[in-house]
Amino acid sequence: MASESESMPSSTTAASQQQRSTSRHNGQTQDNDIEIKKGKKKKKLPPFLGHFNASDLKILFRCSIAFWVSSLFIFIEPTLEAFGAAAFFGCIVTLFLPPSGVIFVFLLGGFTMLAGMGLGWAWGVITEKAALATRPAGQTLARLQLLGQEAQRTGTSTQVLVFNGFMLDNRVTITYFCMLLLFIYLMARLRMAVPKLALTAVFGWIVSDVFLTIGPLLPSFSGTIPAVLIKPAAAALGVNVACSLLIFPESTSHLVLASFHKLTTTIAATVPMTKQYLEQPSDAEADGDVQKLRAGLIGGWSALEPALNFLPFDISFGYWGAHDIERLKEPVKRLLMSCLILLDARLIFHERRHASDKLLEKDDKDDKSAETEKNEKNAKNARNAKNEKKPRYGKHQIMESLNLHQMLHEPDVERSTEESFQTLERVSQPLMDSCARAIAIISEVIEASNSHRWFSKFAAGDIQKAHQSHSDILEELRRQSRDYHNTANLGLLTLHDHLFDHSGTFMDNDSLSRHKLSGLFICFTVEERIGRFAEAVEKVLTEVVSIESNRQRRKLWMPSGLNKFFAWATTSGKAPSSGPGDDDKVPKLEKKTIAELDKRLNNSSRPTRKQSPISKIVLGTANWLSTDDGVFAMRVVVATLAVGVIAVTKSTAGFFYREKGLWGLIMAQTGLVLGFADFTYALVTRIGGTLLGGVIGMVCWYIGSGLGTGNPYGLAAVTAVMGTVLMYFRLYAPPQHTTTVILSGATFILVIGYGYIDGHRPTYGNPGFGYEVFYRRTLLVLIGFGIGFIVSLFPWPTSQSRSIAKGLAGVLHAEADHYALLLSSWNHLEDDIRLIPAVESVGIHLAETLTAMQDPIGNLRYEFSSSAFDTHTCTKIKHSLEQINRNLTIIHILGASLPRALRDRFAKASGLLHHRATADVMVTFAVIEQALKTGDALPSRLPTPLVVRCLEHGHSADMATLTKQMLRDRQYRTYTVVMGSYLGVLGMLDDLVLTLKEALGESYVVPDIISLGDVESR
Repeated sequence: MASESESMPSSTTAASQQQRSTSRHNGQTQDNDIEIKKGKKKKKLPPFLGHFNASDLKILFRCSIAFWVSSLFIFIEPTLEAFGAAAFFGCIVTLFLPPSGVIFVFLLGGFTMLAGMGLGWAWGVITEKAALATRPAGQTLARLQLLGQEAQRTGTSTQVLVFNGFMLDNRVTITYFCMLLLFIYLMARLRMAVPKLALTAVFGWIVSDVFLTIGPLLPSFSGTIPAVLIKPAAAALGVNVACSLLIFPESTSHLVLASFHKLTTTIAATVPMTKQYLEQPSDAEADGDVQKLRAGLIGGWSALEPALNFLPFDISFGYWGAHDIERLKEPVKRLLMSCLILLDARLIFHERRHASDKLLEKDDKDDKSAETEKNEKNAKNARNAKNEKKPRYGKHQIMESLNLHQMLHEPDVERSTEESFQTLERVSQPLMDSCARAIAIISEVIEASNSHRWFSKFAAGDIQKAHQSHSDILEELRRQSRDYHNTANLGLLTLHDHLFDHSGTFMDNDSLSRHKLSGLFICFTVEERIGRFAEAVEKVLTEVVSIESNRQRRKLWMPSGLNKFFAWATTSGKAPSSGPGDDDKVPKLEKKTIAELDKRLNNSSRPTRKQSPISKIVLGTANWLSTDDGVFAMRVVVATLAVGVIAVTKSTAGFFYREKGLWGLIMAQTGLVLGFADFTYALVTRIGGTLLGGVIGMVCWYIGSGLGTGNPYGLAAVTAVMGTVLMYFRLYAPPQHTTTVILSGATFILVIGYGYIDGHRPTYGNPGFGYEVFYRRTLLVLIGFGIGFIVSLFPWPTSQSRSIAKGLAGVLHAEADHYALLLSSWNHLEDDIRLIPAVESVGIHLAETLTAMQDPIGNLRYEFSSSAFDTHTCTKIKHSLEQINRNLTIIHILGASLPRALRDRFAKASGLLHHRATADVMVTFAVIEQALKTGDALPSRLPTPLVVRCLEHGHSADMATLTKQMLRDRQYRTYTVVMGSYLGVLGMLDDLVLTLKEALGESYVVPDIISLGDVESR
């Protein structure tokens, strides 16, 4: 039986400040996907340039207006006078948080930003009060008198003397640093522990930096120091809210329906891709497009999920309300999952075939090399010493797998597989066509209801006519779906009828006969996936037709979840929902269910050593401080201390203030990341972004002002144009380049803002204009990143490859726990039906964890490390873990639906509950996990290949009792899917062993030993 495995979607958590940009970027698959027709690709624009449509241009216009209005604060004299020398800070806030999505999500992002500034302000005021209290009032007055005398003697203003450090006092400075560095440390820990509150930590740093660098210089209490930043930031947030409400306003319902439309349009591409797979199962040319489609589907759903939570509080006008849209949530989600599972059938088939071909190719090369070496034995000494071949690791495992792979490449087996696919393609054609029509109708109805809101409406006759047509298509889909399994099953069994005797029992003559059924079982798996996909399409279309029949007039929809929200806030119930009231249709996921599953997943016992309370406190504190998060927070503190000391030293305080060293401190803090590879990547991209933004700002300055001190009209005009370009990149550039774009925009507006302020509101320390601002800003960024680079080396550089390897080991440990849970509950798995939603939740969480590692793994190529875990190796390990996670989830979900007799048959055929087989699998899990944690070489002999051992255990007995009557039962076809998923788990473990042996090598090498039978014969 071929190794086929099911799949489940991975999902990612969208940060509030990037929720719309991520949606637009990942959601472009449906606009720019590659259409596959008869193996030919239809070329289209790349995703980055695919946003010139009405919807995306409206978003761009709204965000550009917000950026431009925030920039006008610089050029309008009253606002410049009120906001001060940092009036441009509002534009930076808009770059961080553009008004591009759901207003509620934007408000949450704005609240986290204001919370960070508020916390920094409050702590700064407390710090200032405490610091000034350490200096006696008499000494302060005496120092102030000396300040006046010094100003008269030198003719320098008291303000300049103050900022040059005349009033510095060590007691005050130490108090400032102790209290503010503690706050910065805690904000750094918050940033690492809760990534969604990154804006809170960053803007808390910025406000506290103002107190840290300016507070010790001041002679008296001044609690409004950070107002120069908070005023433009708050004003910019207000402008963004106004733009969201006044410029092309979009309700949450409108945005969610638009996302549903894009998602269903993207799903439609699954049909032609599946058709091509059935027509040409060995053609892997378009697998890259399939991967892009999967990524687009997962990214689109991940970006959509945050908006769904705000539907109960939405006010909208149109045909459909929030309640109707909530009805589509679960059916569309299940359609998405079935679509991903169907696409995985193609990818897994090609991956296993490619791995098998590669293995056989290596074996052929080794045979040829051995023969050549034997023929040229007399002339190889010097040449072989110079060109020594790389050792081949895992040879024992590979040799044991060769027979299976060679058998699957027999001409009769390959011909059987090809004919099975031809039969399945023929019988699947009508159902796939019906699915394509149904998905087109779903997309059309959603788009029509979303576009006819204000100025156009449907005629009553048109609605009835369209509804009748859609109902007819639904009935046709139901009929095709109902007949599909019987038709496909009959066609496949008829093709393999020669392998069964007159009574319908399989003629198990030899292993080759069994392998001739591999095409049948592969197609059974694909058939099951196609059937589930069609059922999911049918459920979505059923909901759409039902809503369409009941919503034939437009109306104003008021929030439906406010009362539920207040009830939820005062009780321990579930979150508010405006979805359907039928609890039997949508399984609910209770916290206690998740807690029960977590307890069963972590059912392990370890001996504990008795410790005194003092030792527990000391060890707990030491462990908390020495974690990766703790090391990162300490680096932020050290970087802050290194730069901040320059601001409060008498000989350098004036220089620091004049050169705007505050921005260098901010760069040093925000440039630090946990892994050294990420830091290297950030260093290059951020410096490049700063240089690009500085050049653009300098060019725009001279275009708008010439050689003057700043023309407000010219600068406002050029800012409007360039702001639109920057905002386009901010919204639609790939997520990994978002920080680069933000830094480019920040440098651009700094050059414009400081130049205009220098000419119209000159103060002490103005950096000039044009080129002067550009090179000063660039120098500050370089200094800040230089300090960050030095700090990242101490106490030691954090090896990102080791951190990723440990993270992968943690995922593998969780998967081993899931496997152990399956073993312990297999005999009573039907009792765990209520745990299925929790199993899906755990599987999605692991998938999100692995997806989040994708970019850090890609950045490993920038790390200077001797670790064996490079980008290539970690990518292969991550892929294997994703497959194991999907397969375990499918086994748990589908296994619970199998009757007890088939579960017992599965346990006997696979050896799932056999103590030796269990030990083999668990030992392999443990050895791989330990190798990932320590980097030690794996033993040369392990109980692998597990797939071969599984097939040898009870596969022959299972096939001997196989009958055509059994294969006609759909439950048995579900059984084949579960078996394929189990073999997929074992196959991925085998691949992990080979991957780690190639990366880490082998230990305890044992040569091929003569079998006991050979010894006895001697």
